[in-house]
Amino acid sequence: MKPSEFKAATLQRWQRLSIREQRLLGGLGVFVLGVAVFSLVWQPTQQRLITAERQYQQQLTLAARLQQAQPRSHVPGPVDQPLSLRISESAATAGLELQQMNSDNDLLRLTVSGDAMTLLPWLDRIERDGIALQSLTLEKRDAVLEARLVLR
Repeated sequence: MKPSEFKAATLQRWQRLSIREQRLLGGLGVFVLGVAVFSLVWQPTQQRLITAERQYQQQLTLAARLQQAQPRSHVPGPVDQPLSLRISESAATAGLELQQMNSDNDLLRLTVSGDAMTLLPWLDRIERDGIALQSLTLEKRDAVLEARLVLR
């Protein structure tokens, strides 16, 4: 059967159907087309959108965590001050108790005590300020953390 003959035969069958049957078949065609559009276009697009939103929220959460993990910006003390003065001012600013300080040539030995949540970030900050930590001993005394340091 040639394509033109097939078209003619299909058209004749269509015309032999009653108007009610033609409308039902037309409605069925619209329904099938709607289901196809939903299945092939709308649903995958919605799934991609949901995935993209989830990834965006994960990125926001990660960015917030990274922001919290970054060191707090601080203004380092002037480097022309002696190390002992910089350390004593820094410890006082942090609210730590400076118990002992001895200076030998280019080394500074000191004992500092305070709350662990104050002392540990202070140690991190002085290292970030470029002060070399040669040795460190931490000891817990009651509710206070005591640190014996040798700085360079």
